[in-house]
Amino acid sequence: MNRKCFAFLTLIIAVAFVAFMPLQAQAAGKVKLNKSKLVLEMGTTYELKVKNTDENVKWSTSNKKIVKVKKGVLTPVSVGTATVTAKVFGKKYTCKVTVADYEGMSIEQKEVVSFALQFVGNAYRYGGTSLTKGTDCSGFTYSVYRNFGYDMQRTAYQQLCSTKSVKKKNLKPGDLIFYGSSKRSCSHVALYIGNDKVVHASTESTGIVVSDYDYRKAVGYGRVLKKATYPSVDVDENVSAYATSK
Repeated sequence: MNRKCFAFLTLIIAVAFVAFMPLQAQAAGKVKLNKSKLVLEMGTTYELKVKNTDENVKWSTSNKKIVKVKKGVLTPVSVGTATVTAKVFGKKYTCKVTVADYEGMSIEQKEVVSFALQFVGNAYRYGGTSLTKGTDCSGFTYSVYRNFGYDMQRTAYQQLCSTKSVKKKNLKPGDLIFYGSSKRSCSHVALYIGNDKVVHASTESTGIVVSDYDYRKAVGYGRVLKKATYPSVDVDENVSAYATSK
């Protein structure tokens, strides 16, 4: 066998060996992350794991200001969302991480906020009320509170008129923020989760997301929770001033 043939044969064997390695590593099952979505509370950590491989994993995060990752261990930094990526053999596996801060919340507030955050990343659908298959903005708040036994109105405008009016300075997690050019033209609603953030069904392209609470013009603030402990001075016990004056 001449040198050229030997070199070519060696190259073929090397390529085949490299190609076989990931197949062998994945033979026990499909490589995947143990979580594709995760709600992580401030002050805690969570270890993401890549299943069915013993190979080295390269970890990264889309936003270090929200969550840091080191060897799969997630450490929350601030409230928001980020995508954590595990790269194995050039292929990427992702987990959408939502960071929440429940400090100072009542049990009822925490239940509502944590329930709502489960659906971050799910689809927006105009006229929809399904938290898993697709919902619009008011369908989202309607369905979240319906889960806790509250009989909500269906549209953003109706929710503005039927919830208890609160002032911006008294805004609490679980409250609703209404957006539009005016109260009569209220066209969007989001659920306040604290730390100047809201969760809402935004658009068809983004789905359910966490945003800054002042990402657009707010025209009103409403309170739904009846069991949570709030200072009575915060709440106008009448239905919203606009609802009673129209």
